[in-house]
Amino acid sequence: MNIAVTHPTTFARVRRGTERFAYELCKYLARRGHRVTMIACKPGRKEIVVADDFETIYHRRLWHPSLAHIGVHEFQTFMISVFTALLSRKYDVVHCCSFADAYAAAQARRVTGVPCVLWVNAIPPRVPYVRSISLGGALYGRAVRQANEVVVLSRYVQQYILERFGRDGIREPVPIDLDRFPLSKAREHDRPIILCAAALDDARKGGRLLMRAFDRLKGIRPDVRLHISSNVAAPVARDLIELVSPRWRSDVVFLGAGRPEDLPEVYGRAAVSVLPSLWEAFGMVIVESMATGTPVVGTHDGAIPELISDPGVGRTFAPGTPEGTEPTNVDGLVRALVETLALSRAPDTAARCRRHAEQFSWDRIGPRFEAIYERLAHSRGRTLT
Repeated sequence: MNIAVTHPTTFARVRRGTERFAYELCKYLARRGHRVTMIACKPGRKEIVVADDFETIYHRRLWHPSLAHIGVHEFQTFMISVFTALLSRKYDVVHCCSFADAYAAAQARRVTGVPCVLWVNAIPPRVPYVRSISLGGALYGRAVRQANEVVVLSRYVQQYILERFGRDGIREPVPIDLDRFPLSKAREHDRPIILCAAALDDARKGGRLLMRAFDRLKGIRPDVRLHISSNVAAPVARDLIELVSPRWRSDVVFLGAGRPEDLPEVYGRAAVSVLPSLWEAFGMVIVESMATGTPVVGTHDGAIPELISDPGVGRTFAPGTPEGTEPTNVDGLVRALVETLALSRAPDTAARCRRHAEQFSWDRIGPRFEAIYERLAHSRGRTLT
């Protein structure tokens, strides 16, 4: 098949879960013998890059960061690029990684007849906290209703789409490359590391809660360290470290995002990985941690309980009464960390985490994506309006 995958940003530019999924999807499909084109955008002129056996067409970005101040975001202006790109070349199916892409693909389908898949990887937050021009969900709703197929990555997202738009999407979790995240034997227990790979610039990720919990945890487990493996803006890092007692601050290390190839080792050294966030549609860092054998802690909110579904791989805790967009349950997080630190020393925990993560492998889930594309490609002409 000739398959297009659309998203405004790529893993080469932005290190987030969606970009990583889109990259790995293209790589997987190319490895399976399909002709794959990633449609994206970037500053500067149009460029075509061929790597990992698939083609990426970078269209000129029709957006500037200053537009975010008035609520216009990159994915919104990218609709124009998607629409024109899909009119200029024929594909068998289009996989759209945002609702704006899917809306553009549905309009292009009126001309080309090419079916489109909307992959719903996020839902609007319960408390709006990022300024965004909105049509009251009208565009989102049209994208959901007009896509030939809707794929959701968790029951949490599936329920939202069904309740709001009356459409029951196909649930397929985010696959991970198990070869990239091998089982680790280098875990450090003498001075155990608690790892957080969440983007703590985003308040809903629970950075303030994590710092308060770590400060309290040090009174119980003075040997623990906290590593933050993500890009955190300097002002945010300063505000976060102020929540930790001065005597413990040297045990909090901001690693930065680092190189993608180093991430498995970072996971593998940790005794526990933690994602204390609200409204997560999935949580790739949880599955990646488990793949290396590291047990996990997460809030009992969003899709996280679907991933930490076995007490042998980690613990969840109630987020508490949110303060705006932030979880607040310090006692719950401390208790979960204490229990999971003990769990990490159990001889069978690493293997159990690895087995749990194997259900999310590309070998298991990738063929199910292919089956969706093949079904749609074979039913051309029966499009939605």
